[in-house]
Amino acid sequence: MTTKLLNVALHVERNLIFGVSRDEKMPTPGEGELLIRTHFSGANPADIKHSTHLGIYPARLGYDFLGTVLQAPSGSAFHVGDTVAGYTPTGIDRPAKYGTHQSYLVCPETMAYSVPENLPSDHAACLTVVAMTAADALYNLFKFPLPGSSDSNTAGPLLIWGASTSVGICAVQFAKASGVFPIFVSASLERHALFQELGATQCFNYKSPSVVDDIKSVLRNYHCEGVKYSFDAVGSLNGLGSAQMVASCASPDAILVSVVVQKDPRFVMPFAVTNEDVTLKIPGVPHLITIPARKEDHERAWSALQWAVSNYGSRFRLVSVDIFKGRAEDALEELKALADNGRGFGKLALMHPLQ
Repeated sequence: MTTKLLNVALHVERNLIFGVSRDEKMPTPGEGELLIRTHFSGANPADIKHSTHLGIYPARLGYDFLGTVLQAPSGSAFHVGDTVAGYTPTGIDRPAKYGTHQSYLVCPETMAYSVPENLPSDHAACLTVVAMTAADALYNLFKFPLPGSSDSNTAGPLLIWGASTSVGICAVQFAKASGVFPIFVSASLERHALFQELGATQCFNYKSPSVVDDIKSVLRNYHCEGVKYSFDAVGSLNGLGSAQMVASCASPDAILVSVVVQKDPRFVMPFAVTNEDVTLKIPGVPHLITIPARKEDHERAWSALQWAVSNYGSRFRLVSVDIFKGRAEDALEELKALADNGRGFGKLALMHPLQ
């Protein structure tokens, strides 16, 4: 008796209703693409928010993954049986095959990499999106030298607001590896020792009512009138948002970066997927917009990611990864909670196949 392959997937429909599908439809790879059996998929707020905020629906959910290659193109660097991780394309009309929260997925081979023994499977499944976002900020928007580069770098000071976010954790470690100095971070008091270990020069308690004055006071010790490179890794928009706090510490000629679109036109947004054009529906904009590809920037960020992969566990790491194992419906609720409230600290990997 032949066992039928079941593809369990988390999806969103045209009416923005999220659900679970269980069928025998296997995704079909196109030219230059890999067919992959998913072992872990990494959860991100974007898994839900890209549908509700950017018009990416209907779609199967998820971007990050780790799995086993079932089919590879002729002449590919990958082979059947290889363990690979990576991420998949985004944008309106995103094909269902690219969703990573499903038992079987398709990924362009240029967006996957072989996983070395030093990188745990669940961590690999959560790494690519946050590392590529941080790398785009530091190496393309701030234009810091890549880790291991022979370029000398005295750039600074750098402020990372929200270092406890996964993007912030990646940014701190990239900055240290690139020789950026000084590196200032905002985080809760209980995380300060961790971030000093990861590479922060000085930590500030973001809950303190005097935090902006505290940062400015320390800046005077470095003979700076403000922070030249300011990274809002939180992207909060309510009340006195993180971007406003970052801007309050910035110098007049600062480069301001935030992980979400800000009303303040001084801010630019890093993007994990820069290898192709991406079409989105931005809230408040009456027409679709297309973000042009930045292929050279993609290669630069991808080089930083590969450095992180090669040095994982020694010079780079995700601090905390939890694993979800269970029903697909419960996994979907985890994604919704992540989009609504965040995790506070650490990443979540979904183990496949989901029940």
